[in-house]
Amino acid sequence: MPDSQHADVFSLGSLLFDAKNRKLVNNGNTIDLTGTESRVLRIFASKPDEMIERSRLQKEIWEDEGVIVGRSLDMFISKLRKKLEADPNINIVVIRGKGYKLKISC
Repeated sequence: MPDSQHADVFSLGSLLFDAKNRKLVNNGNTIDLTGTESRVLRIFASKPDEMIERSRLQKEIWEDEGVIVGRSLDMFISKLRKKLEADPNINIVVIRGKGYKLKISC
């Protein structure tokens, strides 16, 4: 049985993503994430280097609110990219016409 305390912490390159507390930690520096940014990043972090369909992201993030706004996902991806810039080996790439992928280079 996995330690539940660590189930919400993901290692992304040199960054630590604490999903529960909505923080990225880079060499002791903390970058705060919004609830939505954290939910989007959690989906990517659980499946690095796998394409996540745009429709799945929209459904998982906004379906509960009953509203899906066309460009909202792009806006959150853009904000996440800026916050992930602390490690140049991490990037969220677009798979044209399909979705996105969290790419982590070694």
